[in-house]
Amino acid sequence: MASRASSCSAATAPMLTAERYVATNRFRVKEGREASFEKRWADRSSRLGLLDGFRFFCMMRRVERDGPKASSYEDDINYISCTVWENQGCFDAWKSGDAFKEAHGGGTIGGIASMLVATAMNTKGKPKAAMWEGVLPVSMAPTGIADGGWRQVQADGVSKLEGDCFLAMNRFTVAEGSEAAFEQRFANRQSTLESFDGFQGFLLLRRDGADPDGVNYSTWSVWRDRAAFQAWQGAEKPQGKPAAAPAADGPPSAKKPPSIYVKPPVPLFYEGILMLESEAGV
Repeated sequence: MASRASSCSAATAPMLTAERYVATNRFRVKEGREASFEKRWADRSSRLGLLDGFRFFCMMRRVERDGPKASSYEDDINYISCTVWENQGCFDAWKSGDAFKEAHGGGTIGGIASMLVATAMNTKGKPKAAMWEGVLPVSMAPTGIADGGWRQVQADGVSKLEGDCFLAMNRFTVAEGSEAAFEQRFANRQSTLESFDGFQGFLLLRRDGADPDGVNYSTWSVWRDRAAFQAWQGAEKPQGKPAAAPAADGPPSAKKPPSIYVKPPVPLFYEGILMLESEAGV
């Protein structure tokens, strides 16, 4: 894919500088309809990979967790479409342009009707959007750049697609007023992600806008496969342990400082299908 100079206007970040913009849509796919849902996405027409400011796309298919909490989830969102842009201006340009219409039924009455019918058959309710600002990006050289704007993947609607990558997330609910401290912990963390075989990219995601789920931050890391992630996980704390804040001058306080977290983080894992990368990587 030819490299492109971005001409989009970047969004202003209130704390750490936002260096990416991440648009997601969360789907509740009906049991038994997963392969049909995936085929619908594989067969669509899209110029996404050719657009100014595009960095990365995949459909995230949730997989089971390891360990004692593997048996339960707090919701039934089992697929998430995820697109990484250089900034919000690039995302807004795509959303208001012809490429968006092309990928969503072609902008015709028949195409839109077909999309709505497929959505009703495959999913429970409408998808829920969640937008994020990406900070502290770490990008490795992309492993496979598509020649066109969309991956040409054969899907039969019977079997699920093979995974292209593995994604690990930790969802955080940070207390109001503690956001800057939380971000600084990650900025100061010591991590060797880049030295591990199979690592492809990392972002700390900061929620752009409110959401009823209460999650305002998430880590997001991309790996070649689950084995590569587990090799790193066995060597370091998940997502790179944030460095502890330095102690203030003066005598230590006997009172324990309040937690910056409203509740413990929730780990989630996904296989990425239909992965599309730019030359710049994540």
